[in-house]
Amino acid sequence: MNKKDPREVPLDSLASLDEYGDRKYIYPAEIKGFFKNWRNIIHPLFIAFFLILPWIKVNDQQWVLLNLPERKFNIFGLSFWAHDTPMIFFVIAGLLVGLSFVTAVWGRVWCGWACPQTVFIESVFRRIEILVEGNYLARMKLDKAPMDFKKFLKKSIKWSLFLLISLIITHSFLAYFVGTDRLLDMIQHSPKENWTNFLIICITTAIILFDFGWFREQFCLIMCPYGRFQSVLMDKSSLGVFYDKKRGEPRRTKENKDNPSEQGDCINCYKCVSVCPTGIDIRNGLQMECIACTACIDACDEIMEKVNKPKGLIRYASESTLEGNKSNHLRPRTILYAVILVILLSGLTISLLKKESVSFSIIRAVEEPYKVTDTMEGKKEVINHFKVHIQNQSPSQVSTEYHLKDEDSAYQLIAPMNPAITESGAKNWIHFFVKVDLDKFHSTTDRELQIEFKTKGDSVDIDTLKSITLLGPER
Repeated sequence: MNKKDPREVPLDSLASLDEYGDRKYIYPAEIKGFFKNWRNIIHPLFIAFFLILPWIKVNDQQWVLLNLPERKFNIFGLSFWAHDTPMIFFVIAGLLVGLSFVTAVWGRVWCGWACPQTVFIESVFRRIEILVEGNYLARMKLDKAPMDFKKFLKKSIKWSLFLLISLIITHSFLAYFVGTDRLLDMIQHSPKENWTNFLIICITTAIILFDFGWFREQFCLIMCPYGRFQSVLMDKSSLGVFYDKKRGEPRRTKENKDNPSEQGDCINCYKCVSVCPTGIDIRNGLQMECIACTACIDACDEIMEKVNKPKGLIRYASESTLEGNKSNHLRPRTILYAVILVILLSGLTISLLKKESVSFSIIRAVEEPYKVTDTMEGKKEVINHFKVHIQNQSPSQVSTEYHLKDEDSAYQLIAPMNPAITESGAKNWIHFFVKVDLDKFHSTTDRELQIEFKTKGDSVDIDTLKSITLLGPER
């Protein structure tokens, strides 16, 4: 009877759990290789992008800002407000459908290359761990050792650095929601002045410290729903990290090690398992726990070079290509996602083109339609009272001047507030009156005039014409 290899990964439970259901801490081995080198370039770029993005300003406006209390959203220079629900829907739906399309074509490339969970753990927290405690074997030995001064010192340094990084991440994250100016102001003042945001920072820092410092792969396996969605989003033509069973099997064992004709290319070294951050054996096929980080590809390629075998025993592929068929990217699933994505992007584009930076609407005041008054000269005048609703959706304050476009001097516009100042994201009601001598009023019961609005701001310079109708007595 063959003795079970202690390195073998169980198929009926998570690799990070022991037979009693307790957490089994994973110590992934360090690896070098083609994909690792690319991650060493891409991950720092993503981290820098995350940290720098909230500090970028265009026209004195934060380029990306999700101001929930004021219901104002700046996304790459575009300003959205709570009433821009259709556009916000197009943006969110577009991101979801776009992720579905990417998954259908390239599998879980998001998880392995761009997810903040992977990026920060592998390129920041894991590196700190290696710097302070050593490689995976040294860390494993340290955790098993009894507590002494050396272990206490290393753990204290590691967790202090973890806390510092968590605080930096939290403050950068908060800057997306309160703005960098507000964040700097809060840092310089007592927490008593900003209790809500201070508590948010404390709680978020604790969550990040717990997740990136200890929970790690458990979040991907237990809490993140994306891994479960992959069975719906992916099919046989979707790319992923796969083990080539036709080429690798039968694996080298004690029984066949002296008979090369009975061996595949897999030498059963378990190197692919030792480098996996979720602890799975990729040779067992596509699994929910696989985040497509490609660590096993680099590990296997390194071994194949040493045993003079071709690389690619574990590689980016699809089930179709492994079966000898062609992988078709143009299939009903991807075409459907692409069509929906085009529709959503078209809807967003049309909505943006129709979006007015500053909008005007004129309504008649609620009292009687018009008034006839006596002047000091003994003449009679017809006065109409109007209200203008100005809505400023631009990222800056605007000033609006308005006047009658009609050249007939018989009509006079009277405005208590001209020009009118409207703050960014604000609504403004202004009143004005139009009067004309009764004896110059037309014989008809109404007269249409045009009001010209000239609006200027840091990012706005527009002219708008609106029509009004004067009412008066029949003559």
